[in-house]
Amino acid sequence: MNTPQHIGQKYSVTGKEALTYYEVAEKMTAILGRKITYSKPSLLRFRATIIKRGTPKAFANVMTMLYFITQMGNAKQITPTAQELLQREATSFDQYVKDYREDFL
Repeated sequence: MNTPQHIGQKYSVTGKEALTYYEVAEKMTAILGRKITYSKPSLLRFRATIIKRGTPKAFANVMTMLYFITQMGNAKQITPTAQELLQREATSFDQYVKDYREDFL
């Protein structure tokens, strides 16, 4: 969305539902047909793992902060922002996993 009214704006964009990492694993298990588990890694282990997988350190820091925020329970709010900006219903997590199933296998 590259339109002038969005330049410099801040938006709180969420999905259609607030899911825990355990709920995400359950949903992925059901959709993908194989067991997915959430191991609840420490922040340092999480960061080290994603860096080992090739994530640039600056982006790994952002991802680690988001992981921390979610672990603290600060990601429970759902906003209509995505739907308002997209002018359509936001994609559900279930649909996302179905759409990108091959990327998870």
